[in-house]
Amino acid sequence: MDILSHPAGWWLAFGIFLIIVEMLSGTFFFLFLGVGALLVSLLTWMLDLGGLTQGVLFGAAALVAAGAWYRLRPNPDDRIEQLAGAKDLNNRLARFVGREADLVEPLHGGEGRIRLDDSYWTVTGADLPTGARVRVVAIEGMKLRVEAAA
Repeated sequence: MDILSHPAGWWLAFGIFLIIVEMLSGTFFFLFLGVGALLVSLLTWMLDLGGLTQGVLFGAAALVAAGAWYRLRPNPDDRIEQLAGAKDLNNRLARFVGREADLVEPLHGGEGRIRLDDSYWTVTGADLPTGARVRVVAIEGMKLRVEAAA
């Protein structure tokens, strides 16, 4: 018996096609539909179901698959947070903006030094004495622009 001469073979081919589409799209939506088509193929082969029953079964499987996909899909808000975190991935200095530190060398003539984490950084800003608390407000090349912290 030729496999495509039986309706179960058509459902099997359709299910495999949907799984291949899933591999190309990466959405997981077609995976669920493909599994539904494979389930209809198995039931049609085992129970010799009629065409209307096969269609209703696939429709129900598609609804269940869509519901499962909706519940299990990645949260788009997580993707936005990942992208927001990635924008500073190769910009080590960007994470310093907003941080506060004490001057280890006075801001005199527009330049001084602070220590952040395990490194000393040249800072620019208005003149302030050693020990003054400052906040990093911007990055200018390899220097940090600071202002007096409130």
